[in-house]
Amino acid sequence: MPAPTRPTLLLTALLVSVAPAQGTAAVTPPTTAPHAILFRLMQNTASVEGTLDGPTTARRWTPGESLGPLARKRIEAVVKATVLGPVGKLGAATVGGRIEANDPCDWVRETGYLSTVNTVFPAHALSAPWNPVPRRITALPLNSAPYLAIVAAELNKRGITAAPRLVQLLRTDLDGNGRDDILMVAASDPVTFDEGVMNGIYANRAGQYSLVLVREALSSGVKTSVLGERIFKAAPLPDAFPEMLTQRIGAVADLNGDGSMEVLVDDYVHEGEGTVVWQSSAGTAGMKRVLEWGCGV
Repeated sequence: MPAPTRPTLLLTALLVSVAPAQGTAAVTPPTTAPHAILFRLMQNTASVEGTLDGPTTARRWTPGESLGPLARKRIEAVVKATVLGPVGKLGAATVGGRIEANDPCDWVRETGYLSTVNTVFPAHALSAPWNPVPRRITALPLNSAPYLAIVAAELNKRGITAAPRLVQLLRTDLDGNGRDDILMVAASDPVTFDEGVMNGIYANRAGQYSLVLVREALSSGVKTSVLGERIFKAAPLPDAFPEMLTQRIGAVADLNGDGSMEVLVDDYVHEGEGTVVWQSSAGTAGMKRVLEWGCGV
């Protein structure tokens, strides 16, 4: 594959009002202790994705590169965190110690962790006083015909006639309204892991796709939202910038203590990787993006 002609920028952004990183407007570091700290775990490091700061009635996520002094002090002194996966709590980890900047992603703040949890990577961990998984999350059979039909319909809207394939199918009540929501990851190629780490697959042929969908059971009816979309109707040109296919739901958890559960979508870009956090909104609004973490060059 030819070398890229420009760098891929997959950087940190927080809340819709903050633009993606290098050159982004500075975020003022909070001066109060955070309500929660969200980490992204790899085999040997824990990256600070963000901290939940501010008064109880107006909590906001602060990007990891804008750590407040009290959050930094807490992490360096080590914190206890719950390790999270697609179907709930996996166990506990002790996270913290010296905080360093990633090379070459100097906006990424990394520390260490100890855990005996058996998991695949990336995983996520939350240091917070509340129960991050208040309701059950169930993995459903990937050959479920009704959901394959939904995926097929979404692909047809995008001009893809390939057979639908589900690589993740989860059921839970995201917002606690008593009605189950469905999370789907559909992909033309299976999501695979090499020595426990998610593999990134490059697009190389026509008809490849990856879709992350949520069907929320709202008071106004069922609403389908797209949380991630990679569609390749035609094969990439030989000199095209390399693009990647892989996306996966990394965790489902209540990250801000409001009783609703957020959805964390992990993905890759060329020479980079990231996570996007989606929050279930009350009423008819559907999902909204509240936090991004990324490292790429």
